[in-house]
Amino acid sequence: MHADKEINVLGKACPMPLIALAKEVRAMQQGQTVRITGNDPIFEESIVEFCREGCHEIVETTREGKTVSIVIKKTG
Repeated sequence: MHADKEINVLGKACPMPLIALAKEVRAMQQGQTVRITGNDPIFEESIVEFCREGCHEIVETTREGKTVSIVIKKTG
């Protein structure tokens, strides 16, 4: 799936991925998407919680080994 924005946080530990994602989401328009890719052990869980709290939609999750890529749609 194509995303409007891409964030690569491979090798970065939480909370850095969440900080990068929050900054990008604030700059996005409603309906735009961002793909964030990371490999921190709690990366996926943290992103899912961020989306739940912010009422953003997870439209795709892919895994390759320890790397997780999540596409998020800004809904609010």
